[in-house]
Amino acid sequence: MPPMHRSRFGILGLAGLVLAAACGDNGPGGSPRVVVAPILDSLFVGDTLAARTARYFDASGDSQATGPVRWFSSAPSVFTVDSVSGVLVGVGRGAAVLSARANGINGTALLVVSRVLDLSLLLDTVYLMPGDTFTVPYSVRSRNGSPPPVLFTPVSSGVVTIDSTGKITAIAASGLVSFTAHADSVSASGAVEVVALTDTVGGKSYFTILGTAIERTRAGARAVNYRRAGDHPAFRLSTPVVVQGQTVENFVITDPSPIVVGVGLLIGAISPGEAFGPGTDPICRPPGMWALWTTQAVVPTLHGYSRNGVLTINRMVSIPHGLAISGRFTVTAQRGDLYDDPLGALPIRGTFVAPLITDNRATCGS
Repeated sequence: MPPMHRSRFGILGLAGLVLAAACGDNGPGGSPRVVVAPILDSLFVGDTLAARTARYFDASGDSQATGPVRWFSSAPSVFTVDSVSGVLVGVGRGAAVLSARANGINGTALLVVSRVLDLSLLLDTVYLMPGDTFTVPYSVRSRNGSPPPVLFTPVSSGVVTIDSTGKITAIAASGLVSFTAHADSVSASGAVEVVALTDTVGGKSYFTILGTAIERTRAGARAVNYRRAGDHPAFRLSTPVVVQGQTVENFVITDPSPIVVGVGLLIGAISPGEAFGPGTDPICRPPGMWALWTTQAVVPTLHGYSRNGVLTINRMVSIPHGLAISGRFTVTAQRGDLYDDPLGALPIRGTFVAPLITDNRATCGS
């Protein structure tokens, strides 16, 4: 069976929980806050960790005595924490929020617990066009530091083939076809769908986010060749998550040059000032090739600004009223609210099949 996925509301609910975990109950500027460090941590089932660090800052931003600190776990089935000492014990695989309460204020961090031998597919749903190939990325961890090799159960059908290394070859349009990876006694499952668009609608994408915003979600996909300022050709890919007709999340890649098929296109960094600063226009006057993740699952809206990455267009084919493209991306983005914290980095991976239209309107002027 293909892997089960949460409903859109379930996914966003999880994202909101994890995203808020990194922010704490800080409120607007000038409010007291508690900061738990590190903001992201991991342990294996059965491991014990000493109490994390909690610091209290008053409304002026000055560090003050915390007084007694009380600790809480959002999911004792994932990890437990002694409410007084703060000592942590890994219980079961998953991610959960660690809270510290000091002087009436909560601060939070995210803890990820792995099995003693743990295998995870970094991209567990894949969208391809006929003729595409893709190798499924994975992570395997072992408590003893020597993980076994990972092998995939081979699949051979009229629509896809999958070899023991996880290399998928797309042959013909299909529904979801499941696959399984194994590492000794543990396994992880995923699915691939081969998409053959028949018009410039119906694009599909799937992306995962790790770090302090954990998410795995299906989304739409749409690409456009457009005219940036100075009448130069540019390209934009968007992967919107739509709930009840409203886009609540989006991952966008903008290239100030026409795309090239079969070449890894390097995605550079964009800062909050370049994306939203006065007088800036990263679409009409892009500073370079950049990407931006945005979600409204938390308030205020959270942004992830690309640090680096690669976009690869696998194929481009003609369809009625335009073109269709397929591809993949791997991007490291930085949370805007943790812009100076290395633990605010968000690895984002995805695949897509998207209609590609050409918009010759002079929307950006000259």
